[in-house]
Amino acid sequence: MTINEQAEMLRNAGFNGNADIFDELQSAKNISVWETPLPFRNIDLPMFPVNDLPVIIGDYVYAVAETTQTSPDMAAVASLAILSLCLQGKFKIEGKQDWVEPLNLYTLVVAPPAERKSAIMTLMSEPVKQFENSENEKLAPLIEQSKMEKQILQNRKKSLESKLAKNPTADNFEIQFLAQEISEFKEVKPCRLFCDDITPEKLSGILSDNDGKTAILSAEGGIFDILSGRYTGGVNIDVFLKAHSGDSIRVDRQGRQSEYIKNPVMTTLIFTQPSVITSLITNATFHGRGLCARFLYSLPVSRVGNRKFESKPIDEAMLNNYNKLINLLLNYDADEQKIIRLSETAYMSLKEFSDKIEPMLVDELSDIADFAGKFVGTVLRIAGLMYIASYVPLYGEDELILDEQSMLNAIAVGEYFLEHAKAAYQLMGADEVTEQCKYILRQLQKSRPTSITVREIMRACQKFKTAEMVHAPVTRLCEYGYFREKQTDYSESSRGRPSAKQWEINPAVYNMQI
Repeated sequence: MTINEQAEMLRNAGFNGNADIFDELQSAKNISVWETPLPFRNIDLPMFPVNDLPVIIGDYVYAVAETTQTSPDMAAVASLAILSLCLQGKFKIEGKQDWVEPLNLYTLVVAPPAERKSAIMTLMSEPVKQFENSENEKLAPLIEQSKMEKQILQNRKKSLESKLAKNPTADNFEIQFLAQEISEFKEVKPCRLFCDDITPEKLSGILSDNDGKTAILSAEGGIFDILSGRYTGGVNIDVFLKAHSGDSIRVDRQGRQSEYIKNPVMTTLIFTQPSVITSLITNATFHGRGLCARFLYSLPVSRVGNRKFESKPIDEAMLNNYNKLINLLLNYDADEQKIIRLSETAYMSLKEFSDKIEPMLVDELSDIADFAGKFVGTVLRIAGLMYIASYVPLYGEDELILDEQSMLNAIAVGEYFLEHAKAAYQLMGADEVTEQCKYILRQLQKSRPTSITVREIMRACQKFKTAEMVHAPVTRLCEYGYFREKQTDYSESSRGRPSAKQWEINPAVYNMQI
């Protein structure tokens, strides 16, 4: 029954002259029912387009998702990272004249605990581990021989230095000959395709030892603690930045051998919890220097609470096909990197996509402009990876020409990552006003007031130093239904300063997790 209907009922019952009751009902009319406030993260995230992956990869992704009872997104993103690990440094893709991209990706899957991240990592990376172990078994005698030869050269060097110390006028022919032998000697190192938690200093050494290539595969996000300098006291992300774009790395530090890596390439596959990703954007160096913009983000839907115990195991034929493909990609070797070029129709598809994204950088993608600025290039990298994995027999061809369908598939995958990047940046707090809103609400949950003023907000939330700083978050809180302006009765004249503006607080705030 509405307020007006209640008033009419009172009039009919003989209360027409009872102004007090009617006035009370009229004032109650102003106390409207609160609606449920809008959530701050209300992006409807798409599922990974698994059907756009190469057939062998897509089938295996679905099988892994079924046996682990997890979202296909997790295995799908991992599959792209594994392809990147296999093909980086072997191929490049040419978008147009003077624009070439390497085929390495930085991927980051954000999932809470109990999402079976380690199981997915194991299933997707197992053929890489098997290949690495097999290669090291073959290399074992050569590695040992190399160590012996290196020791012999060092011993000869010491002997010659001692000889020259006693007789400085000796003929320097022997010195020149030994110096040339040492400079030409190349030590045989174990095959190491990937690492886990590692310091930036050690990472540059691994890149140097492995012809400029490596990968980080981690089921946790501890690498970000290392990069932030938690254990060393200084932020060092240069290797990460340069190994993504292929910029040369020079390391000259006291007490360490100088290192020069001409064309470094690195892949990352990191599964991490939401609490870890939040620390990414709060680190000014990470965000300011573009580390966050280099990652592809995935926020898969959780299946916790709806998982079946009796899941279907991976079909043996699918497993064998996947293992054979990864082994074939890892075994591929060439004297120099091959260039993948675009067919005319693939080029036009990429151009149309780029023309669509470009104006969005100053409008709807402005909050993630650093990510979006690299986005078209990332899609081109994805296209190259998926093309090579789909057309393995073409490796021996003189030219590798990427077709239109491969480009369209890559664009579909790219659009998935674009939507997830928007959500990830919001989760990381890239939207400062949203973070301020949540901060205000968390502080109010401690005292649970029914209304509040600007001054009271500043008192409860000491990060706001001026009233102007409060304006933007309060405006958004009103727009989302958490606050509403409290109506002030100006019927009676007031003396002195007018009362401060107040906002009523939606009671739902105190029953929700912010």
